Amino acid sequence: MNFRKIIKNDEKFKNIFKNMPDSIIDHWQVKDYDKGEIICRQGEVSDYFYYIISGYLSIYLMAENGSKYVQSIYKRGNYFGELEIFNQHPYVCTVETITEARIIRLERKHFMKWLKDDQDYLLYLTRTLCDSFYKLSRKAGEDLLYSLRYRVCNYLIYKVESAKSSSGTVELKIDKKQLSDQLAVTKRSINRVLKKLKEKEILDFSSQSIFIKDLKALKQEEELSRSK
Repeated sequence: MNFRKIIKNDEKFKNIFKNMPDSIIDHWQVKDYDKGEIICRQGEVSDYFYYIISGYLSIYLMAENGSKYVQSIYKRGNYFGELEIFNQHPYVCTVETITEARIIRLERKHFMKWLKDDQDYLLYLTRTLCDSFYKLSRKAGEDLLYSLRYRVCNYLIYKVESAKSSSGTVELKIDKKQLSDQLAVTKRSINRVLKKLKEKEILDFSSQSIFIKDLKALKQEEELSRSK
């Protein structure tokens, strides 16, 4: 499937690319990936700008000791490669598929021409980049200022609300390893926090899931731990 067919009946992408010059359209490449494939590797030089058409991707940093820090989870409509492509810097993060994914990519020389010829998209890119930087700055501040208990509660609340389910027991398909990667701490530290929340009957957990039993109590725990 080519780029034109992908966006033809997709209102989201039609709106994003509505003013793209015809000279750019046919330079987009469509790539399909299986679960667990690396799209961009930390330290490699960038030459493409990417958009996610379908699927979920993990954006993470890998330390020299092998520790992984998950910066974000990207989904349909998100783009990446924009930070490195202007000056062809090495990728700051690794991008790996969590599910099967379809990606479109545009080579640097065509990307630069697109920005020059399409001021509406340049404005869109600037605005969305500022929004991303704001969220990352806020997250970095929370990581420095707040306790791990607060950060765990905050993240679990975010996942529940993202799932749009707030009544009864909510199952989150996330294990301790994923949670430790997301918050850049050890599994042992995560386990201590989860055990305390389990003792308070706020949640339960298995090897593959965390079950939120009392969202109201979890929010109260978040608020109490914010000032500690």
